[in-house]
Amino acid sequence: MSTATTTTRVVVAGGIPDHTDVVLSGIFIALFFISGVYFHFRIFHAYGKKFIWSALCFSFSMARVAALSLRIAVAQNPTDKNLNLVAQILITAGVAILFVVNLQLSRRFFGQLHPHHAISVKRFVTGSIISVVPVLVMVITTVVQSFTTTDAHTLSIDRTIRLVGSVIFVFIPFIPIPIVLMVLILKALSPGGLSQPTPLAEGDADPEAGKPNITVTAAEKRSTEGSVTDVNDETAANSTTSLGKPGMLVTDRPRVKGEPESGFGTAPVTRGEILKTAAIIIVPAILMTFEQAIRTAQGFYVADGNDAPWYMSKAAFWVCVFGMEILVSLTFGLAVLPRRFSHLRIV
Repeated sequence: MSTATTTTRVVVAGGIPDHTDVVLSGIFIALFFISGVYFHFRIFHAYGKKFIWSALCFSFSMARVAALSLRIAVAQNPTDKNLNLVAQILITAGVAILFVVNLQLSRRFFGQLHPHHAISVKRFVTGSIISVVPVLVMVITTVVQSFTTTDAHTLSIDRTIRLVGSVIFVFIPFIPIPIVLMVLILKALSPGGLSQPTPLAEGDADPEAGKPNITVTAAEKRSTEGSVTDVNDETAANSTTSLGKPGMLVTDRPRVKGEPESGFGTAPVTRGEILKTAAIIIVPAILMTFEQAIRTAQGFYVADGNDAPWYMSKAAFWVCVFGMEILVSLTFGLAVLPRRFSHLRIV
């Protein structure tokens, strides 16, 4: 994590906040606020359904705004232990929200293209998400104790626990990568490869089957005549989705031949759609894995009187922590998660 404890003192990555941190905090506060409000809250609010993953991304952005605001306060009051403590907790805990979002997206992506085999992946991902909670509690507890106790033995134990938690937090954001690669490999090996839809066969068991609302254009309605109930063209032309786009209808309809559809949501069909969805999951996974690897290296660092390594520098702290996280937030925002995972809703 971003704080490493020796038996005598706390070593903070990036050093004690100063004027440079104030300037950088102001910049990142603006970036996270814009990302949260425009790319996540606006999308969350604009669609007719309330999407939990957009809500979580918005919450993450606001948590980062709070953490950076506290870092500015710490720069003005460097001896205030309470401010330092709360800032460290928010920095440590906030990124776990992104872990959960990306894990769920990878699970749903697997289910979209391979719904018959999704139960085992669902159980594995669910277990991984559940494991985040106790690890986070342990890490936060050790962070609190590092600011409130001077007992050498306790601090040594806390550091060991924190290092174990850091290693686990490198593994968790990495999990979506092999899941997505497995999706692509299985799809490539299937008849027709990545470019050929693989709809559910009649009678196939769908572990999360339901009747998802599918958004289709009036043109799509006409092109699938015979499979879909006819609609009045004038009504279709004047209809709108919850985003207010003309010519769109939201309806429960039978599955069109060649169109994968399941309780996981309508699957990407073309090669481009499949690869784009895969990239939306893999790129954030790579960024977060790298970020956590740097935090783990920071946790293992013990001051020895020599010059601090690059990963303990202020530049590494800002680029590898907040820089990576804003890229992940923007990636999820630009992907418009409710459109790609329309079934992931609160109500």
